[in-house]
Amino acid sequence: MSLTRAAARGRVVGARLPIVGSRSSSFVPNTPEEWEAAGYEVSPKNGAPKIPSPWNKWFPYEPIPFSPKLGPYRVMVEKDRVYQWCACGEATTQPFCDGVGCKDTKFKPITYIP
Repeated sequence: MSLTRAAARGRVVGARLPIVGSRSSSFVPNTPEEWEAAGYEVSPKNGAPKIPSPWNKWFPYEPIPFSPKLGPYRVMVEKDRVYQWCACGEATTQPFCDGVGCKDTKFKPITYIP
């Protein structure tokens, strides 16, 4: 059966392979204590873990931000209002900066105007 004919009939061509390394099969810590037990550095300000990426292996002197949430934030914003997005990950008012988290770090808040 051709791919075009299969698509028209709503069939899947080929075998379905399981997704290797999906989150459903692996353990993802939820609390700061679980992140520390897994060997990660945790922020004393909001309990967010510091998760290095492959980028940090290639550039070891780049600062690593904390990751308070492993996914996107959905927030309502107002047009023409100035927001300060938190780049360090230590603000308690995520995803926006509270002015306390970025102190004494190499990160600066990023201005966002919708």
